[in-house]
Amino acid sequence: MDTIDDQDDGRFDDGIDAQREMIRQSLDAIANDIGMALRDMGLRFPVYLTVPNSGEALATFATPLDPSDDDWAAASGIVTRIVSKALGDIPLRNRPQKCAMARATMSAADVTAN
Repeated sequence: MDTIDDQDDGRFDDGIDAQREMIRQSLDAIANDIGMALRDMGLRFPVYLTVPNSGEALATFATPLDPSDDDWAAASGIVTRIVSKALGDIPLRNRPQKCAMARATMSAADVTAN
């Protein structure tokens, strides 16, 4: 899967690292909350989360399936909202990422600070 930036370019202070660590420490709870919210919205596809060590993204999320654009937009909103809540309701956004999986379609996006 492509990432936004494989090299830490020094543009960010330790704040992003602290936010990533908060996400890592709460990753199981965040994943659980996302799973319940997806279920409540009738979205029946898995969402995987990872926290990068560099670049602009606080977290990257993906699904091995190819949901409709509307379903992926809804899932992206859920992930962004729940990650934001875990970080004290800071404003976040998401952006689609190029992603490839052999012999299948996949969707991915990053969660970044506004």
